[in-house]
Amino acid sequence: MDERIGALVASTIDHLGNPELSVAEIEAAVLALSDGDAMLARRLIDVVPEGFGLVLVSHIESAQSMQLPTAFSVQNTAGDWVEFPFQCEPIFIAAVLAAQQMFHTGPRLKFQTVTDRSALLNTVNNALNNGGSLEASTLAGPRFLGIAAAVYDRVE
Repeated sequence: MDERIGALVASTIDHLGNPELSVAEIEAAVLALSDGDAMLARRLIDVVPEGFGLVLVSHIESAQSMQLPTAFSVQNTAGDWVEFPFQCEPIFIAAVLAAQQMFHTGPRLKFQTVTDRSALLNTVNNALNNGGSLEASTLAGPRFLGIAAAVYDRVE
């Protein structure tokens, strides 16, 4: 994993995991971390919580037979959704590694605050809270609005 991406993800986790920060404060801080690169900031803010959410969902006992996603979707210039495997997004890989470690060693509040921002986890919670079952279900990968498919032509 690229050390720069690892450091950016770690710093982003600190901001996303701080329950005292507003969305605007998080966005400003992550934009500053990414040296004003708005697309990189958007990826960090949107992708990191999904890595955390996937780690938490994978540890839910009733989700053991659930088919977890292996890809995410973004839109191309024509507005069509294009799917990419998670491996195409180095931020996702770094987020999952950080989430796995934090899940086991803490801090719990930071882990929970980041996962609370996950659409994947929200989907699972909604299903469970509405009496649904996760048995043999399939969880679709996240769709990231505002992240262009062209980004992944340049990502290694």
